[in-house]
Amino acid sequence: MNPLELRLRAGLISAAAAALLFAACQREVAVPGSDTPEAFPGGQEAPSDRAGADLARNVVVITLDTTRADALGSYGQKLPSSPNLDRLAEEGTQFLQCLSSAPSTLPSHSTIFTGKQPYAHGARSNSGHVLSDANTTLAEVLSDHGYETGAEVAAAVLGSHTLLDQGFGQYRDAASPDVEHKRIVVGTEDIELPERDAADITQHAVRFIREHRKQKFFLWLHYFDPHAPHAAPARFSQLKQASRYHAEVRYVDEQINRVIKEIEGLGLRERTLVVVTADHGEGRGEHAEDTHSYFVYDTTMRVPLIFWGADVPAGLKLDSFVRSVDIAPTILDWLDLPIPEDTQGASLLPLLRGGAPDLERVAYGETIEPYVVFGASILRYVREGRWKYIHKVEPELFDISRDPAELKNLAASHPEIVERLRKRLFELIGDAPSGPDDARTSIDPGTAEQLEALGYLAAAPTEPLDDEVALLELQGVDPTALTGDVRLLAEAAGFTKTKIFDKSAERYRVLVERHPDSVPLLTKLAASLEEIGADEERFALLSRLMALAPEEPGAYIGLAHLTFKRGDQPEAERLLLEALRVEPCSPGARATLAHLAATKGDHPGQIRLLKEGVDQCNIADGFLNSYAYALATSPDGADRDGQEALRISKEITSERDGERPDFLDTLAAAYAETGDFENAILSGKRAIALIEAEDQAGSLDEIMRHLALFEAGRPVRE
Repeated sequence: MNPLELRLRAGLISAAAAALLFAACQREVAVPGSDTPEAFPGGQEAPSDRAGADLARNVVVITLDTTRADALGSYGQKLPSSPNLDRLAEEGTQFLQCLSSAPSTLPSHSTIFTGKQPYAHGARSNSGHVLSDANTTLAEVLSDHGYETGAEVAAAVLGSHTLLDQGFGQYRDAASPDVEHKRIVVGTEDIELPERDAADITQHAVRFIREHRKQKFFLWLHYFDPHAPHAAPARFSQLKQASRYHAEVRYVDEQINRVIKEIEGLGLRERTLVVVTADHGEGRGEHAEDTHSYFVYDTTMRVPLIFWGADVPAGLKLDSFVRSVDIAPTILDWLDLPIPEDTQGASLLPLLRGGAPDLERVAYGETIEPYVVFGASILRYVREGRWKYIHKVEPELFDISRDPAELKNLAASHPEIVERLRKRLFELIGDAPSGPDDARTSIDPGTAEQLEALGYLAAAPTEPLDDEVALLELQGVDPTALTGDVRLLAEAAGFTKTKIFDKSAERYRVLVERHPDSVPLLTKLAASLEEIGADEERFALLSRLMALAPEEPGAYIGLAHLTFKRGDQPEAERLLLEALRVEPCSPGARATLAHLAATKGDHPGQIRLLKEGVDQCNIADGFLNSYAYALATSPDGADRDGQEALRISKEITSERDGERPDFLDTLAAAYAETGDFENAILSGKRAIALIEAEDQAGSLDEIMRHLALFEAGRPVRE
């Protein structure tokens, strides 16, 4: 194997097979297998438990990914997409105009759970950002006050690597070993997506509620199914003929009803507050936007918000606009718990209690994607009363009360309102504290692969967004002029996901010609060129990238790969060291250098490079696994440490439920190094069984070779 094509033993769920083009998914897709929701294990009825009604209230927050407000019947949808959520709206309180803070998943969820705007909490994009520990989340407050906290998260975009897991005692995401991924069929190919099926979210939710019914608990459920590609079960075929998007909403509605029935069946309704909302909506072709992330019209910014359960007023429909930033402080106020001082949202209890007809707040939302990808300004909106102002080169002003579809731009006829709201925006940003310094992060290849399999462009600003007022000054092309490029970008990403790399390269070449200084577009073109073997063109492109973004490690790593292929290992190592200089925690650069050290017989250097990563970086389990494997198998006896390898391996396979073949193979090697060949054989066989059960090619031959060594009473030496 080429040394630069490193066996990282690692780390991340491969999403290559899961990648699908939104456009390609215009073909009919179907979920394989039974249409019947999986029953709770054992099929038993949970015992009703109405005792303990004096316990503190429970909280269940349900977030629907990519769900417009008008996707639900109670918000005007004519298709039968949400009978169960409509019932919750009738039995509880419905906010008719709730506005999100971002049209992307991580920024919006971070706002929901911190009560802070994206520029304040710092998680401003799905990639290149995390939720800094400097924030205090709703889960942290509730955990500190004795709540059992759990999260069932459907997609990799909200995985624990984003640090959104702060405060959750249990955080099960798409990378957890005991989850069921969504599967779809395109043509004759059965594809597994890097997202959890709605029924899996519900099954684990029911288990959590049953286990904690006698305690006070906080449970967050994230349903990703309305996000493309759409593949609702066949039982929704009639609705799918009209709209596959609304069929997915109906599927999630069915699953949420199972959760609500569990709460009611256990007698918990009167002491459980259920909040249903969405992170953002979906363009669905309006305003020339097919999906989301690049614009801030109400097609992607207006979301449902329903409160149901414990003493929530029934049948109340409130038309005053509210914000997703208000959800966390409202829950804390409802529970009579302290609201963190830096919270920017405010409680909605005055509206719920009927004491205020309108809270007269200012709504704010943003997307940094036009800035990151195309060099335009960050796109922002503010809404005050009936007026919504979109801050861009060609400003837009809409009277939402008369023009809810935002079709008539009144900026030219009402310059005084534009100026007033523009001033309000500058005041809002100028008065706000700076975002955390540690919210930016590098994008490792595995995370990028997963995000792109879900339809997101893995890209981040090359410079920190630390002067928010300066960023309000408008520059570059107006985002409205980018609608064609956004669609072309979706085509390119789709061809990448369906492995038609020559066509993706064609699209990316056009985009790069239009935006020659766009680091994300150059990066994506370079990736397509790698797949089609256009090494010379890729080398020139990566050299441009290195000049444009000298503090990004990706170009150095790519050039190192090409340089090594040309036979110049010293130059390849120099480039990898440069990558580590700009990003000491780059797992690709560090692990590749470690591998090169091992190939030269420098096993102390290999161990040192890996140990530095373990000691200095917030690393994934995959990198830990690489370190443990090196400790267990180094040919140099002075470098081996079987006990430490075994400790690490047990931690990532047992305590973190890491039932993965590569992790189990390392565990087996660690057992063998300590002389425990019986457990080495058991772990090796378990690794093989997992590969065979999941029909993975993986490293089966290598694991079987190791198993033969263990059965002969010999450890691995590599």
